[in-house]
Amino acid sequence: MHCIAEDGRTVDLALLPEPRNVQVGRGGVTLPCCSAIGVNRDAAAADSVGVIARMLRDDLAAYAGLNWDVHMHDTRGCAIVLDLDAAMDDQAYHLDIGPSAGAAVSVHIVGGDAAGLRYGVMTLRQILRATGAALPSVHIDDAPAFPVRGYYLDVTRGRVPTVDGLKAWIEELASYKYNQLHLYVEHSFLFEGLEQAWRGADAFRAEDILELDDYCERFGIELVPSISTFGHQYMTLRTNAYRDLGEFPEQADRPFSFIERMEHHTFNPVDSRSLDLVTRMIDQYAPLFRSRKFNICADETFDLGRGRSSERAGLVGIGTLYADYLETLCSRLRDRGLEPMLWADIAVHYPDALSRLSGRGILLNWQYEPDVTEERTAQIEASGAVQYVCPAVHCWNSLLPRLDDAWANISRMARYGMDHHAVGLLVTDWGDFGHINAQAMSIPGMCYGAACGWNGIVDDRSSVDRAIDAVHYGTERPFCGDLAVAGKHSSFGWADAVRYVELAASREDCHCPDGDVNRDVAASSDYWAETAPSERIVDARNVGEARRLMLSAMVDRIVEGAHACAHLDDDTMALSVDMSSMRFGRRRTTADVMLAVEGTRLLNLTGLHLLDMYGIRPNATAKALKDTPAATEVAANLERWFEDYTLRWRDSSRESELWRIREIVWCLADELRRSERTHAIE
Repeated sequence: MHCIAEDGRTVDLALLPEPRNVQVGRGGVTLPCCSAIGVNRDAAAADSVGVIARMLRDDLAAYAGLNWDVHMHDTRGCAIVLDLDAAMDDQAYHLDIGPSAGAAVSVHIVGGDAAGLRYGVMTLRQILRATGAALPSVHIDDAPAFPVRGYYLDVTRGRVPTVDGLKAWIEELASYKYNQLHLYVEHSFLFEGLEQAWRGADAFRAEDILELDDYCERFGIELVPSISTFGHQYMTLRTNAYRDLGEFPEQADRPFSFIERMEHHTFNPVDSRSLDLVTRMIDQYAPLFRSRKFNICADETFDLGRGRSSERAGLVGIGTLYADYLETLCSRLRDRGLEPMLWADIAVHYPDALSRLSGRGILLNWQYEPDVTEERTAQIEASGAVQYVCPAVHCWNSLLPRLDDAWANISRMARYGMDHHAVGLLVTDWGDFGHINAQAMSIPGMCYGAACGWNGIVDDRSSVDRAIDAVHYGTERPFCGDLAVAGKHSSFGWADAVRYVELAASREDCHCPDGDVNRDVAASSDYWAETAPSERIVDARNVGEARRLMLSAMVDRIVEGAHACAHLDDDTMALSVDMSSMRFGRRRTTADVMLAVEGTRLLNLTGLHLLDMYGIRPNATAKALKDTPAATEVAANLERWFEDYTLRWRDSSRESELWRIREIVWCLADELRRSERTHAIE
């Protein structure tokens, strides 16, 4: 952020999110060695546990070398004073640095409430990290565009974070002025009666949630309970006790599949036991939270009206069936003093359902297309519903983030939210297919959400990238830009790898070309690959033919693997230089980035060798493989890579479903060795 000072100087002040109004004065101030942080009586009452002042005290020690005390109520002689002014707007703050702040005061922060005071302190902390004790003379008036700036983290489909890992993430969110967090849960909580669903998942216990709720409260973040209550019941509907509550009970014994988990498994709303089960889950979960909101999800009910409820759907329509179930559930929540929240993706397709649900709770308007348009946001506003706009960090199914997509999606949705009076922006972070990406890969997207959630309309991505580089990583190098470039060089990605493996109907068929095909995965692969009717994967006679058809549909992309790997070599060099210059979080960032780049490279090479094994576009494939490692070497490197990946996973996540990712990686390695044997026989 470039500011013009009173004396005409241009001052580059990196702050994230960028404040609304910044005025830079002449010169600056150097904080004295001996002083204190003074907290006025009203501010002390608002920060009853002293977290705000202690964070500031700790940063003064870490970045300015100043070991100050905190004085509660008595601010005489204090160089930094924290105060409240009830006449200001909620969440607003003023920050003054310089002699004009008062005779003894170098820094004065005034918040309209506890949140505003906290945000002013967060801004000062960023300045301290950049300048140490020598602060610029500055006046800041600031307040957020969206009252709610939330983050939605998937903790159920592969990666279950440790409590300490989540606490670290909560601190990151707080530092960028987020004020709401949802943790997406299907089966990753120890619900009584659902033991068969959550066993082996390293699920959260009640005491974990209570601890996290306390921690969020300390940092001014509302932890909102969120569980699936309609669709996405994959694990629950595979149990002996509840399998008959689904639209298709006959699917309960199919082998586990990452892909199938995403696509089906909806409660039958006609069976009253479905609502009774969901109500029991809510009654166990809601009391663990301070929040009076409850996110019931209710998204992607793909099977609704197609199975056990088809007769009823034929009589009243799917929209009515959907709305009937959710109206009853929302009523039960309100009877318990809870405000419902639900995803809007199904209701918007049924005008009557949207009308019925618009006054029942907050609609969460998720749309993830980089070129998303505003029609749906306008439609929800016209219905009279309160809405949050919900973009995504675009990290799922990928070791490296898709930052161009994340920026395009988040900045557009924020603009539409402002134009159509959304009350919140909720950035989503999903874990499809095992949650392969490290949480650190979500940081730039999270920061995009912070910038757009605070300011609403942000047109200059480059300034946000520079602020992330400076504020989060402590570098003047273009790390975010280089990471965005690296994310474009995946030619055979994690989603491709999962589809390739899961086209086999069972583990026994994985390395058997004549084995049975998983028709559901095949149909899904046809959809994503946009195969021609004459080349449908779902019509394949066996696994070998299905995989050949899948690879053929993606050959133009996969055959670019050698070029992609060459680009990744350049990316690695640029990122290494970037990371060597970082002042903050260098070791953690370096480990995650290097693992992600190497994993992307190995998957690219795997795709090329699979093309070679199936004889697809042989001349181009042979040319691409000319100077690359042999298939057996790639297999061995994949296995070595996964051992390092496992160590990083365990740093911040429970074991959870790591073993499912391991099975995919090992299957790929074994396929590469089979490829070598196939050529040896030939």
